[in-house]
Amino acid sequence: QMTNILKDVWEDYQHGACWLPRKIFAEEGFDLSDLTTARNRQGFERGVQRLIGITHRHLRNALAYTLLIPKQETGIRNFCLWAVWLAVLTLRKINNHLDYTDGNQVKISRLSVKGTILATQLARQNDNLLKLLFYLAAWPLPLVAHLTGLPSQSTNAGKANQAR
Repeated sequence: QMTNILKDVWEDYQHGACWLPRKIFAEEGFDLSDLTTARNRQGFERGVQRLIGITHRHLRNALAYTLLIPKQETGIRNFCLWAVWLAVLTLRKINNHLDYTDGNQVKISRLSVKGTILATQLARQNDNLLKLLFYLAAWPLPLVAHLTGLPSQSTNAGKANQAR
């Protein structure tokens, strides 16, 4: 979802909406009410990069979840893989064009969509290959070390063991 929010921020703003988290941009010294002005463009770009890093982390989690889906469940597995890959490609375009002012400037091409479908169909039975392709596609993206506000796996495991 955040990928689409980032891609469509300018179109949403034209319609009177802004779905970006104000706190992240305020921490970077950017007021989202100044979105269309050139003031502190660097603060805006830093906020976008932080959101890319958070979204990248979520996409890694989404890939891990997708790989838990049995390989014979090709329909749902493909659907999830395509969503993850298309989001990564869109984040790469945004990260490479932080000065974008229109979603069309960071929209992925039809060829990229077709390539994503082909690559995931060819690799869908090999989890290690899917991971490799994901990490190669995502390597230039910023990445947050961990997501704050979420319980860690060890915390969840401890609670599950206590409940037994």
